[in-house]
Amino acid sequence: MRVLLIGAELEENLALRYLWAALARVGHVVAATAFACENDAEAVLADVSRQRPDLVGLSITFQRRAHEFGHLAEALRRGGYTGHITCGGHFATLAHRALLDRYPAIDSVVLHEGEETLPELCAAIEAGGGARLAKIRGLVFRSTDGGFGVTPPRPLCPDLDSLPFPMRPGEAPRHLGIPTAFLVGSRGCYGHCTFCSIHAFIDEAGGPRYRVRSVQNLADEIERLRRERDVRLLIFHDDDFFTRDRARDLRRVSALRDELHRRDLTDLALVVKARPDDVDPEVFRVLREIGLLRVYLGIESGSTQGLRTLGRGVNLAQNRRALAQLLSSGVYACFNLLLFDPDSTMASLRESLALMRDGAHVPMNFCRTEIYVGTPLMRRLQREGRLIGDEFGWDYHISDPRAEIAFRVFARAFYDRNFRANGLMNSNLGLGYHLHLLRHFYPHAVTPALVARAEATITRVNLDSVAWLERIFAYADSSADADDRRVQDHAEHLAEEVADATQALEREVDAATRAIIAAAGAPQRRSSSKWRNLAVGALALPLAACGPKRLAVMPLDPPPPPHDQSSEPRDGSSSEPVTMPPDPAPPPPDSAMIPTDPPPPPHNGRRPEMISADLASGPSAPHGKKKRRPNPPLPPPEHK
Repeated sequence: MRVLLIGAELEENLALRYLWAALARVGHVVAATAFACENDAEAVLADVSRQRPDLVGLSITFQRRAHEFGHLAEALRRGGYTGHITCGGHFATLAHRALLDRYPAIDSVVLHEGEETLPELCAAIEAGGGARLAKIRGLVFRSTDGGFGVTPPRPLCPDLDSLPFPMRPGEAPRHLGIPTAFLVGSRGCYGHCTFCSIHAFIDEAGGPRYRVRSVQNLADEIERLRRERDVRLLIFHDDDFFTRDRARDLRRVSALRDELHRRDLTDLALVVKARPDDVDPEVFRVLREIGLLRVYLGIESGSTQGLRTLGRGVNLAQNRRALAQLLSSGVYACFNLLLFDPDSTMASLRESLALMRDGAHVPMNFCRTEIYVGTPLMRRLQREGRLIGDEFGWDYHISDPRAEIAFRVFARAFYDRNFRANGLMNSNLGLGYHLHLLRHFYPHAVTPALVARAEATITRVNLDSVAWLERIFAYADSSADADDRRVQDHAEHLAEEVADATQALEREVDAATRAIIAAAGAPQRRSSSKWRNLAVGALALPLAACGPKRLAVMPLDPPPPPHDQSSEPRDGSSSEPVTMPPDPAPPPPDSAMIPTDPPPPPHNGRRPEMISADLASGPSAPHGKKKRRPNPPLPPPEHK
């Protein structure tokens, strides 16, 4: 049968591409189309009309976009589409009843992993559907009596090597001219973070929480990518690339290094994600021998309170030590902070701000902890009566009124800077990334002046954000009794000032990035890479996202907006009580864990040589009147 898969495609969407491969293996005719934002809806509808698929599959991974996919399904029905519409992904799995209740246009939900379920669904529909759907494990479907049929869960795939490699039609994406591929070497996670839905997704299905592909299978895919698509940059999107078992991790990465070198795959670069307690000097030494270029480090919080609320299982000393080890080894490290959370206090916010100030030379972004369906944090807030909204966009008030005021002002003032896909903070991350791509693939194009310019720009952007946050926190400290209108007025005025500073800094980041692009495309003293002459044209491709576009940056999902921006109205009241399963038992003691220590002094770990007087002096001064980007108005208190 003909199948059309629809989902975001800011990067290679591996969720869809694995399903594509599974369907193609059993003979279905499959295509995929990108739905990056609401503005893509018209093109998607045209694709459906032109291709006339028998089944449309929607990849609904993020709850903040669930309404967009639901509205797309409704538009398909209004346009006369009569085929089967199914959906899947983390959100669709964990909120399947709410999704089907809200959007009658959707016929079914494929729960958990879909490589077996979706082909069986296609076969059942081809055979006439009806009662055959009830025989498919891991499926929720609309029954003939108007209710829902829910079949037993399908256990997670125990053998990842049995899955076909994801489909990759067309040319490989390029980063600074280097052919790039996204891949995973494992599924699952060993962590116990309270804000993450991975465990809920896994536990509902049953089976092992963590599964890995064999080194041989992973090397087979890498070799195919290198030989057939000239890929040299490998970006791993594993939820948990490491296991916190040093001996096991060392054996695995050593075996991968040896297998890749045996196949003469010695000109690669790797990008991975890591927790602070994953950073082991010996393990990362081996990764550097493979070609480790970038690590997205899960710092998440710079305060003891934040680490405890988020269930990170690490402490401040581990966070700082991991970051220092990566930087000292020459690896490009960057990080994200969930600066605000339900239990934030002004003291904990300032602890995190100290980390941001001390690490201002490291590209970063920061946002609020959002509440996802099925997480321990969602269940806790529900028990406490603190959840606002529904499954499509839970919200909450921070328990400390001053921290809540700080967040509301931050949400208005930093909306454009932090939450646009190619906004200032993400572009700053991209600047650091491109600098290290240049160092790795075009070493003879690197000059001290180019490095100094990029590093100074990164630091200037981060210190500017720190200075604005200091102003916000000072206002919150002095305005605990301010009424809503005063807070909103202050946020509006501050947003205008931040917008001026943001536009000036965006020009600096763009200029520094363009200098790197030019260096990568310039003639070099001797040939260091067969890809050097492809850099300029390839990197100039815009980021595949909606809205105003500047230079392309490292494809990276921006943090979710600080409050629900969907077009679906919300009444601000809590939803009807539902019966929730109990929180999982706390993680077993970790003999390797360092006990949680008190926060370090404000200047602990400081690199004063990176912070010149002009950078530490405060926010960037306004640079005259400029055309400002419109920001959404600050919502009233009940709609943070």
